[in-house]
Amino acid sequence: MASFREVYPGVLSLALPLPFELESVNVFLVALRDGFVLIDCGMETEPAFETLRSAMAERGIAWPEIREILLTHMHPDHMGMAARLLELTSARLAMHQAEDEHLRLVTAGNRRIPWIKEAYSQSGVPPPLETKMEEHFSQIRDNFHALHPGRLFAGGEQLETALGPLEVIWTSGHSPGHICLYSRERKLLFSGDQILENITPNIAWHPGRDMLAEFLDSLQLLAALDIDLILPSHGEPFSGHRAWIAQTTSHHRERCEEILSLLEQSPRTAHQMVGEMWRRRLSPINHHFAIFEVLAHLEHLKRQGKVRHRSQNGALEWHV
Repeated sequence: MASFREVYPGVLSLALPLPFELESVNVFLVALRDGFVLIDCGMETEPAFETLRSAMAERGIAWPEIREILLTHMHPDHMGMAARLLELTSARLAMHQAEDEHLRLVTAGNRRIPWIKEAYSQSGVPPPLETKMEEHFSQIRDNFHALHPGRLFAGGEQLETALGPLEVIWTSGHSPGHICLYSRERKLLFSGDQILENITPNIAWHPGRDMLAEFLDSLQLLAALDIDLILPSHGEPFSGHRAWIAQTTSHHRERCEEILSLLEQSPRTAHQMVGEMWRRRLSPINHHFAIFEVLAHLEHLKRQGKVRHRSQNGALEWHV
């Protein structure tokens, strides 16, 4: 069973198991002057709960010592156990107001993104594959609970901790209300899913928004900060945020160029592009993420005036 590790003085990190490819998500206990703030909650599974329960018992930390639960964003591996932990701890829940609004949309729509059907049909996803993708999401949807935050952020707020103040930085892109926490005096960043050493965070299409532009803009916001240590939600602590940001920005530029190159050959649907851009066979859940990522890049290119679409048998066929 995993144990808490002190990854920085006053900061405990614990990897909670996940039932899919990422394998684990990091949650952090940050010391307050009285108790702790828990950053993220892991997924609502018994192995995750048991890992957290035993790691806290090993450290002699009682549930009520968690005074605040802060969600970097509302994806299932970050918020799944929130409802259960709020009951055990009586802590205050904190998240960004845009994330609270997004969660309300999802929970009101039977725990599914309201525009998911539209995205699949626009992309030209064959019905049998759509059924498989839906099946894979049924377990994950159990992690979406209606939550009632006691504290909503807009960005720029400060959390008083034993480390000194942690600044809330709104970094939209991976999710509408994703936040990072930054200690200016210690040059420390809790990066959530915004910056992950060996993974490019998934950027998903949302109707009426250019999520890729929002993500790239928020990366530039972080590039301006002095950061010595990044504590990410997946993987080990690392440094070198500016090199990572430059590399990731370049990756998305190359993705856009790859899409343009495909469309210069002939018009295509988003589903067809996934088949050509990912050389390996994708699991249904990863095919879903790939569809939404391609749609986000197409939206970005459309707003730059580089691509257009036309309706073809109910799907959108894209061309330069």
